[in-house]
Formats: sequence, structure tokens, C-alpha cells
Amino acid sequence: MRSSSTLIRILAAVGVLAFAATGMAQNGPDPQLNQGPKPTVTGDSVMVATQLPVVSEAALQVLKDGGNAVDAMVTSVFMQHVNDFHQVSHFGSMSVIGYDAASDTYWSLNAVSERPRADRHDHGDVSKVAIGGVVRGLEAIADRYGSGTMEWSQYLQPAIASATEGALVTSFMYGINYNLMEQGDLVKNPEAREAYMANGHLVPVGERWKRPALAEHLKMVASEGADYMYTGAWAEKFVKAANAKGFAVSMQDMAEYKPHWDDPTKFTYRGLDFYGSPPPDTGGVIVGSNLKILENFDLKGMGHYSESAEALEIMIRAFGRVSDETRWVIKDPLNFQMPTDLWLSDEYGKLGATFVKNTMLLDGVDLSNSETPDMTASLFPPGAGGADTADLGSNHNVIVDSHGNWVSMLHTGHGGAPGIFIDGVRATGSTARAATAGPGRRLILPITGIIVAKEGKPWLAMGTPGSPPQPVTEVLVNIIDYGMHPKDAAAAPRFWAFRGGERGVQIESRISDAVRKGMKKSGIAITDLGAYNWHTGSMQIIWMGDDGKLHGSTDPRRLGVVVGY
Repeated sequence: MRSSSTLIRILAAVGVLAFAATGMAQNGPDPQLNQGPKPTVTGDSVMVATQLPVVSEAALQVLKDGGNAVDAMVTSVFMQHVNDFHQVSHFGSMSVIGYDAASDTYWSLNAVSERPRADRHDHGDVSKVAIGGVVRGLEAIADRYGSGTMEWSQYLQPAIASATEGALVTSFMYGINYNLMEQGDLVKNPEAREAYMANGHLVPVGERWKRPALAEHLKMVASEGADYMYTGAWAEKFVKAANAKGFAVSMQDMAEYKPHWDDPTKFTYRGLDFYGSPPPDTGGVIVGSNLKILENFDLKGMGHYSESAEALEIMIRAFGRVSDETRWVIKDPLNFQMPTDLWLSDEYGKLGATFVKNTMLLDGVDLSNSETPDMTASLFPPGAGGADTADLGSNHNVIVDSHGNWVSMLHTGHGGAPGIFIDGVRATGSTARAATAGPGRRLILPITGIIVAKEGKPWLAMGTPGSPPQPVTEVLVNIIDYGMHPKDAAAAPRFWAFRGGERGVQIESRISDAVRKGMKKSGIAITDLGAYNWHTGSMQIIWMGDDGKLHGSTDPRRLGVVVGY
């Protein structure tokens, strides 16, 4: 059990960072709270990459005090429920890929929200309810893979302190909160309105957003465990509120929720072993399928896709094929068979590559003067696999500890029911598809935790919030095919491909004229996303260097930070 002095050190570290993160440090504004390049970090023992400085430092303090990667991860998620409140939900979804050094095994836990059972309800709409899995999932992981140095309540203490003191409002947070207000989400729910606008307006940038109701809620979770949200008082409030709005969920539905342990999706690429999020998450299958097709092309010989129209078109068409084929087929494997082995086989990859080659422009044809579709009305794809994630955010954390344990995980806001805000917890539901019958009623989300191994041991772990499968594939290609440093690989232009390229490509503007001309010649419409667009993801990457040291890098598109020693 962790001593009280250790807890004091954790809280002190969080408080010190929170003060520095106001942007009013002695040497001027803190660059870590801005978009833009962040330094690469090197360490001998541990490494943490998350979306905010205050979160990374809280996780690092756990590692310094003898906790392991799972202890640090659980602490970081609760901290993000306060400090990245605009991106994630305490009653949301979560999936984790991990490596346990003691047993030399790769593991996966899916704690994604699930729909209630329709056969239990003769009135009300079960399809609008998603029973959140994050807290139950964190409890399960801590029980199985935690170091044993921390009691459950200790994981929540930094988050409780942060909610009491108030999270720093960054421009990023304020922008999203303002958008929620403009959409009317905040003004419709009295409790939400009080939480967001206690003084009649949103908390300004640079000031602290105190959440007393959320702090009290976190204290109850610390005291009673996950049961408080599934069989206890909060669960009763949620069931009552949801049913009053015409939805359908019961205390039995809540009590029966459980996370699922599974083997990661495994595939190979260029001689490396990959471990990714398994179905019902779409990410492992889609990234693997993309790469199995691309493995049949000499991308490096063609030149980087930001400079080579041929390379970009091949990637667009590969991504389009995989997206079309998997979009409605990836479902909950507790209900449906999944052809995962087929999708990730060498033979199927070759078939996909043959398909891509045979959809290219005929020799001698030039479509430069043809009409191309206007894509500006539908920027960014819906979540891969059919999940609409445009209205909800997420966080991705990657952590490595001194024992050689690795964790790559994403948690998100998909959970609850429309209009629900209880005790400081935003639980406003999800539009992601999911069955409401059978044992497999989990949401289908594009979660994409990835660990890459060399000779059986973890070499690189990564992930991003948002709709990750295509962006993650692009960064992996940059690292593995083009030999780019991971920091440069994350910063390189990213793009969204649609339906085999037939609708076009949305891409950051840092591409060559040759690429623009090549796309136009092939009739592929380009939508310019600007130099850096945060909707294309925010990579967190940790890898083991040839020097035997850990290295970490974070994306310039958001506010992530890497720390380690």
C-alpha cells in the first residue's frame, strides 16, 4: 500500500505543474500548452506520453514512486476525466493493449460501452443508451496488472484534487466548450449549465474551471469502487434520468456490464509483429488490412506520398478498399463471426494490392479538365467501421515502465444517453452503431491501440485520439517504409481517403505541386485541410532506440507532452 507521504508527493507534483501550466511561468507562456513542435524525450527507465502536461506529470510521479505502467495509466485516465473533460467522459468507452513483461505476453481489454438488452424493455428506446465501461475497465486492469503498491482510492486522489482546485482552461478546451454552448447542449440541461457556466458564462482561457460536483462524485468512486456507478447511487440516478427522457435501461442492465479480456489482433508487416485493438474495435483490423495491401508496393522507391502522386494514390485506393470492405462487417464478435485471419493474411493482402493496381488510370488518359466532386460539405470521415465519432473526443495514452511493461490505450466520450449530465459527469450517449440483442451489444468504435514488436519484445507503441485507423497507418508507413524519425513521421502531412479515391482526398496542404497535378490528372478531388489540422489526430509515440534507451514524441497538432527519465 502506498504511504500518505507518497500521495502527498503525487499531489504536490500535480499542483506544481498545474501552476506552471497557467502559461504565466516566470519565463513567459508555457509552450507545452500550445500547438506546435514538442521536444523528443529520452530516458533509461520510464516514458509517458499523454495529451496534457498535467496528466503526463501525474502518471510520471506514480512511476517514480514505484508504481507500474498500469498504475500510471489508471491515474492518468482519471486525471483526464477532469482536465480533458471536453474530450472524454467518466462514463465513456475504453480499450487497452498491453505487454506484461513478467509473463512475456501481449494482452487486450475491451471496456467499450454497450447497449441494454432490448428484450428486457417493452417501452422506451434502448438504442440511444450506452452503458459506459471506463471505470469498470480501469478497476479490472488495476486488479489484474497493477503493481499492488496502490489501493483503488489512491488512483483517484490527483483527479479529486484537480477537480477541487480547478482544471486550467486552455484555448483548445474553451473552443470546444464554446461550440457545445452554441449547439445548445449546455443550456438545455440545468446541471450542465451550472457546471459549465456557474457565473453565467464559460470559464475564460487561463483561469481555473472548478468542478465541486465532479470532485464529490470522484470521492464516492474512490470510496465505493466502480460499483458506485453500476449498482450504487449514481447508477440509480442514471437509470431514472434516462428512462424519464424516453430511453430504456434498467439496474439489471447496469449491474451486468463487464469488460472483456481478449487476445490482441496480431499481424506482420515488413518483418515486424503488430499487436492491435481486436473487434469490436475496428482499428487493429483496418490498420493491419491497410498495411497488408501496402506491403506489396515499393513505397520508398516511389518517394514520400507528400511528394509522389503515385504513392499517395496507391495509399488512397488501398485505404478506400479496406474502408468499404470492413465498414459494416466489423461487428461485436460475441454475436458475429469475424474474418480477421482472412483480412490479415498475406494472400488477401496480395489480392487487395492487385485490386488497387487494377483501379488506376489507364495509360494516356488525363482527367485534369474533368469535373471533380465538392467535398467541402463533408469534411472528415465518419469513424471507420460505421461509428459516427464527430461529436465526441478521446485521449490516447502510451506508457512504459522500468520493468518493461507497455500500455497503449484510448478512452473516449461514448457512453450514457442524450441530454444526461449527473453529479458533474457528462454522459450524453453515442451515435455509434451497436446491436441491442444477443450477447454482443458493444459499440463499434475506431479505437486503435498499437504495439510493434521486434523479436518478440515491444519496440514501438503508439496511438491517437479521433478516428485513428488511417492516420495511424500513415505514421507507421512514415516510420517503417520511409525510415522517418517518429517525431518527423507524426508531423508529416496526413490525409483522409474516401471510397477507393472516387470521392477524393482531404489532405494537409504541405504537399508538392507534382502531387496536386497527379491527383488532378487521376480525377481525384483534393480538399485542403491547412498546414496542420488537429482532426487528423494527435500521435503519442514511445519506442526503444538502438541505443537501448526509451524515446518518446508527441504530435504538434494538439497539446500532448512526453515525460520520462
